[in-house]
Amino acid sequence: MKAALPSLALLIFLEFPLFQAAAAPLQATDVDDRPVVLNAPGAVTAVISSSPDTQNATRDAGAQLDRYRGRADFRLVIVVDLRDSLAGIVGGYVRDRMKQNLDAEALRLRPFYRANGNPHNPRADLEAIPDFDGKIVDSLHWDKDPAHLRVTVFGRDGHLLHHWDDLKDYRELDAVVTKELAP
Repeated sequence: MKAALPSLALLIFLEFPLFQAAAAPLQATDVDDRPVVLNAPGAVTAVISSSPDTQNATRDAGAQLDRYRGRADFRLVIVVDLRDSLAGIVGGYVRDRMKQNLDAEALRLRPFYRANGNPHNPRADLEAIPDFDGKIVDSLHWDKDPAHLRVTVFGRDGHLLHHWDDLKDYRELDAVVTKELAP
C-alpha cells in the first residue's frame, strides 16, 4: 500500500502559517512593584541588562534609543543583574537607589517625550527590574557573565526580534529597533 502524501494545502500551511502562536509572556516585577511583561504585544521592547560592570554601557546603549522615548509603540526595560552580589543583603537600599536613578532619568527624558508629542511624566513609563536571584536573566536566555552587555528586542507581536549576548556596537541595536518601528 502506498503511503499517503500530504496535501499541497497542508504543506503550504506548515511552511507559511497564517498566524503565529502567541509568545509565552515573560513576567517580572519592577522596582516600583508593578508587574511587567517583557514581551508584551503592542510595542517594540528593548530589554537591556545592567550590572555593576556594565552600568555605563547600559546607559550608552539606552541613550542610543532616546529618540523613541515617549512613543506609545516603544518600550525600554532595564534588567539589573544582581546575582552573586552583596545587593541581596541590602535589597531595600538597592531598590531606593534604583528609584532615585529613575527619577533623575525621567527629568533627562522629558525633551524626548515632548519631541514625540507625549506631554506625560516619563517616570511612569520607566521600567527597571532588580534581578536578585537571576530568574529574569535565565528566562531571557542571557549569557551568565554579568560583565557582558546583554540585550533582547521583542517585536510588536511579542516575538523575539534579536538577541545579543554581548552587544559591542550600539548602532546594531538602533538599526533593529529603527527597522521594526518604521511605518
